[in-house]
Amino acid sequence: AAQQAMEFSGTFVPFFLLPHLFFSLAAAGRCTPALGAGTHLVDLNSGGLERRFLLDVPAGVDVGAGLPALISMHGYSASPYYYSLLTGTARYNEDQHYDERHPTAAGSFEYLQRGYKWLVALPFGTAEKPSPHCCPANASDAACRGGTLLDQSNPCSWNAGGCCGTAPDRRVDDVGFVRAIASWLKSAMCADDDLFAMGFSNGAMMANRLGCEAADLFRGIAPVEGGIELGGGFAECRPSRAVSVVQICGAADGVCNTTIGPTMATWAAAAGCALSTTPTYESATSHCRRYVGCAAGAFVEWCMVDG
Repeated sequence: AAQQAMEFSGTFVPFFLLPHLFFSLAAAGRCTPALGAGTHLVDLNSGGLERRFLLDVPAGVDVGAGLPALISMHGYSASPYYYSLLTGTARYNEDQHYDERHPTAAGSFEYLQRGYKWLVALPFGTAEKPSPHCCPANASDAACRGGTLLDQSNPCSWNAGGCCGTAPDRRVDDVGFVRAIASWLKSAMCADDDLFAMGFSNGAMMANRLGCEAADLFRGIAPVEGGIELGGGFAECRPSRAVSVVQICGAADGVCNTTIGPTMATWAAAAGCALSTTPTYESATSHCRRYVGCAAGAFVEWCMVDG
């Protein structure tokens, strides 16, 4: 069942480094989407458990003609509401008007930034105690959906293998959950066959695991601040096909800076890349490099950001 949830917006989007990864694919045939434009809370049975996710459906496009779909996972102790505010998932899915005009400023201008216009699913992780919204138990619905609350006393997490919290301790089948979301997006929302995954921190670790164990579903992944974390039932990364990867890590972030090397070596080998890399982006605070010689249709790239 699906029920309407509150719309929300964000202030920062890490997607600006990724436009070459997430692009539209033509959908075959026609279908009628189950939900219209807006942000919806969707309940879904997965492995005998009642799970849920937020779904953002963009306005001003023909959803029934087929849209690309992104499944994006929050970090440890966060919620989809918090994560969407952090990344701007819902806000930047829509057109944004910017007015940079100033009467005394030379070269000032105004412009319209087109939204990404994806179907975006933001799943809820698992906490030790029941936590339907991954928010503190005493928080109001309005405060929770406002996207400013973390729950560190009863944190939601993902079973990324070797990390983190309740989800791996209980061997929660989060890969199966994401597969169920992907199936629902295709059947109920007319999504394209090729999907994309991303996540932050523990969610990034989960995105890496999906690339390893669900490569048949995902054309590309974009983990931010989290690498491959083997452990539990996740013993090795052997994707069934080459997966495109953009991995982003903060140079001072201990969650990812100790694993990005072996993580990228794994993805490069899986895509048949050579060991050498070439620069793709440089700034005062960040730099990106891409492996060369990868399998046709795939690329493997990493970006380091100061701080």
